[in-house]
Amino acid sequence: MSLKGALLLLATVSFTVTGQILMKKGVTAAGNLTAKTALASPFMIIGILCYISGFLVWINVLSILPLSIAYPSSSISYVLVIFASAIVLGEPLNIFKAIGIAFILAGVFFISRS
Repeated sequence: MSLKGALLLLATVSFTVTGQILMKKGVTAAGNLTAKTALASPFMIIGILCYISGFLVWINVLSILPLSIAYPSSSISYVLVIFASAIVLGEPLNIFKAIGIAFILAGVFFISRS
């Protein structure tokens, strides 16, 4: 994996994780979610902008890396969402999540080696 591809993949993952956390905060703060409350929430707006930015960077990732490496490697976002949810949102982290994280990381490791 090239350095440029890895950095763009990291940017995509960062935008995706940030977008997920912000949208969750926005949904939680809004309570009853409607289009109007979603568009009035700064968390939702910034989260959506993060998703759009992640998509635009992802297109560049696809132009550099093979899909068979890029797409599985992007699953590192699942791991980061779990950690960010625990830190930012106070969601519990348990042994089952830790085992799942280990499997995801092992899979990303082996795929990136191919």
